[in-house]
Formats: sequence, structure tokens, C-alpha cells
Amino acid sequence: MAPINTTTAAAGASSAPPATIEVDQPGSPQQEQTYQKPQYHPATQLVHFESITGDKDEILGIRDPYRAAAVPLYQAATFRQPSAEGSGEYDYTRSGNPTRTAVENHLAKLFKAEWAFVVSTGMTALDALLKLVPAGGHIIAGTDIYGGTNRLVTFYQKQGYLEAHHVDTTDIESVRAKLDPVKTRLVLLETPTNPLIKVVDVRAICDLVHAKCPNALVVVDNTMMSPYLQNCLDLGADI
Repeated sequence: MAPINTTTAAAGASSAPPATIEVDQPGSPQQEQTYQKPQYHPATQLVHFESITGDKDEILGIRDPYRAAAVPLYQAATFRQPSAEGSGEYDYTRSGNPTRTAVENHLAKLFKAEWAFVVSTGMTALDALLKLVPAGGHIIAGTDIYGGTNRLVTFYQKQGYLEAHHVDTTDIESVRAKLDPVKTRLVLLETPTNPLIKVVDVRAICDLVHAKCPNALVVVDNTMMSPYLQNCLDLGADI
């Protein structure tokens, strides 16, 4: 979905509390105890969807009455509605599909994110991200970035939709110099950069941007490393 692991966008570090269960203790009132889910090795997390029994899978966010070991592939274009008013969980595959929901929720788990959105290409994700910038807003991007990203940012700037500032993102003072508390709305990072493989201090830039520009989002293109080797949300990125 993208943002940006080519096809995925993961948003917002999750701050959800541990799951709780209520346990009856002999001779004492019912007490609430904290249940910590097991922490799996990353290689296990990649292939393990943590399916549970019940009407709705709490991890995948989909219903599968047959408890398939692998997520079913739903190829239907439309879904039958419970009434003439609609209100079904899914109606048209373009707007939602159980298989895509499972993939998004699984990716959110790997990215330690609140949400993940799956789209067709990385450029689609970047296009969606740039639409988060209001008209006339400023973005800061690196001088060494993926060619497609550079062309898309340049297109939006030529059309007058936004103002872009390209700086050496490995130099935090260069980033600081272009930050505007009101106008800066998005800081787009790559690390390692493409193609020169420069390393950016994601945590330092996130701390700086969030302190100086509370309305700005920090987005990291994590194509090179993936969440297996670098989790940008843990470092303070928003997307």
C-alpha cells in the first residue's frame, strides 16, 4: 500500500493496550487479568495469520465460518446485501474485499501500525499521500529520491497544487531550515535513499518535525529495508 513498501501504506504506530480477560477466583470477586499474546519471531509473523475460532476473526477482521488454514481468495465483484437498504460489510470489491482486508490487517501487524491500505502500485500510494496535502501546502523531500517520486512531486508543483522543497535529508539542519510551522504539511523521506543508499536519521527528523510543525506528517518510503529490517513507525514516522 505503499508508503511505502511499494504496494502498501501503513499508518500510525499502534498504542492499543494488551488484551484483557476476566477470571473467576474462588472466594473472591471476579477480577480482570492482563493476557499477553505470545511474541513470535519475525519470520513466523510473516506466515502466521493468528486465526482464531469464533464468528469473526479478531486478527484478520473477516468472517470465515470454515476456519480455512489459508485466507480464502474472494474473487466476487459484488456481494449480496442483507436488505434492500444495503448495510452489508462489503458491497463492491473495488471498495472492499475480505481477502484484501486480511492482507491489510496482516501488513498492519508486521508494520506495528493501526492501519494498512493496499493499492495496486507504489506510485498509487505516493499519489494518495500527496493528496493529503491541502492546496498550497508545503512538502519537504530529499534530493536523492526515487525517480517516479520526483516526477510526481514535480507534476503537482507545476500544477500549483503544492510547493516542494528538496533538501539533503541526511543533514537535519537542512530540513530544519525549510520547516514552516503553518505551511509544511508533509515530510517525505527515503532511507536508504534511492539510488545513492544514503541513510537518514528518521527518529531525529520525526522529533524535529512533530515539535515544530504539529500539523505535518512524516512519511517514510521503506522500500529498501521493509519492516523486517527497519520499522519506521517505531522511529516516530506517521506513515
